[in-house]
Amino acid sequence: MCCQKKNAQTPQKWIGIAAITAYRWTLSPVFYAFGVRCRHEPSCSLYAMDAIMAQGLWRGSWLALGRIGRCRPGGTHGYDPAPLTRTGVPWWKIWAFRGTDGPAIE
Repeated sequence: MCCQKKNAQTPQKWIGIAAITAYRWTLSPVFYAFGVRCRHEPSCSLYAMDAIMAQGLWRGSWLALGRIGRCRPGGTHGYDPAPLTRTGVPWWKIWAFRGTDGPAIE
C-alpha cells in the first residue's frame, strides 16, 4: 500500500473514459446538428474526462453530473475547469465533492 500511486490509472477510469469517447463520436454530433451546444468551456464531455482522470470514476462522475445540471437555461456559463485536486471529503458525501477549490460560480 505504501508504494501505490495515489492517482493510478484504474480499469474503472478507462471504462468511464471509453463511454464518454463513444458519446463524443456518436451522439454529440447529432446534438450539435440540432443546435444543442454546451454553455461552458471546456465542454461537458471534456470536463467529465478531466474529472474522472483526476478524481476517479465515482467522484468524477458526480462532478460531471453536477456540471451537466449547471448547463441549462438560467444556469452558469463560461470557463469552468474540473477541480484537479482531491479534497478530504469522504466518498459518500457527494454534495461536497466540488468544495471550495473550484472556480467561483457566477
